[in-house]
Amino acid sequence: MKQTELERARVDQKTTKQTLSEQAMKPLRFGHLVIWPPFVAAPFAGYTDGVYREILREFGCPYCYTEMVSAKGLVMGGEATLALLEHSEHDRPLAVQLFGSEPEDISEAIRAIHQADVPFDAVDINMGCPAKKVTSQGAGGALLKDISRAEAMIQAAKSATRLPVSVKIRIGWSGGERAVEIASRLEAAGADMIAVHGRTVAQGYSGEADWGTIARVARSLNIPVVGNGDVTAPRQGLKLLGESGCSGIMVGRGILGNPFFFRSLYQTLRGSEPEPAAAGERFTLAIDHLHRAAQRYGERRAMLELRKHLAFYFKGMKGASKLRTAMNGARSWSELVDTIRHASRCFGNELHM
Repeated sequence: MKQTELERARVDQKTTKQTLSEQAMKPLRFGHLVIWPPFVAAPFAGYTDGVYREILREFGCPYCYTEMVSAKGLVMGGEATLALLEHSEHDRPLAVQLFGSEPEDISEAIRAIHQADVPFDAVDINMGCPAKKVTSQGAGGALLKDISRAEAMIQAAKSATRLPVSVKIRIGWSGGERAVEIASRLEAAGADMIAVHGRTVAQGYSGEADWGTIARVARSLNIPVVGNGDVTAPRQGLKLLGESGCSGIMVGRGILGNPFFFRSLYQTLRGSEPEPAAAGERFTLAIDHLHRAAQRYGERRAMLELRKHLAFYFKGMKGASKLRTAMNGARSWSELVDTIRHASRCFGNELHM
């Protein structure tokens, strides 16, 4: 992104702070952190890596998480796991999100991070991931079936760091009737903030998020609760923020290929009508994303890993399905770039990158 646009995002953030009173919308506060506006980018394995987080920051995202990191992998010193911790100084404030099934792995992983002198602003423990390869280990969402172990995970984390410790959960394993009890026990164990996704682990990503249950959790706890699930537009997120009693909103799939969400959020908060991203801007940013990823990871890895993400930039556009097929068929990084350039010309947008 051009420097002028990055500066515009920062000006938007500053102006919005001045135009909205604290009574209208309070910052998200936990530990030493003050997050404003109280909208955060959800951790998304395979998508919210360091490259994409930097793009999100340039559009004004105030808070991010790393991709989900294996606590055991950190303890064992795996290179691929350690690489997930890498981030720039521009990518702050940033939480490291850990997953595991053993409390001692969590505490040892946090100590390893501190010993490596990798700066983070918070530690988050994943207790909601529905992926079978995670839950089969007793980690992620499986911890919602073993709350005593979940409590021990938080206590282990708190014993290993002075950073605030947050938790990301779902409303339950197969139902949300125990959501308040679960969240209350995690609060009592020492959690400084809880993010609640309004689906059960068994649901995966199907169905609709249960914001009624999220609201019950938010109104029952004394620590901040961040609501998550099906937020795709700033106005919708602001409405849910007010109705649910949450202290913040977490946006997941709504930001994939759509860092423009945060620009629209600032425009909405200023009282102006959000400007949708034009086709040319989407094509330009997709190419920019590819170039950044190639510089960070090498062209082949960038090609293989970004095709699924790039498709989100063009979602809803005419010809998006054909473009996705063409991108998936690209055999090299340069062919992938040329495919996007060709599609852009079809829209009448000549790219010069």
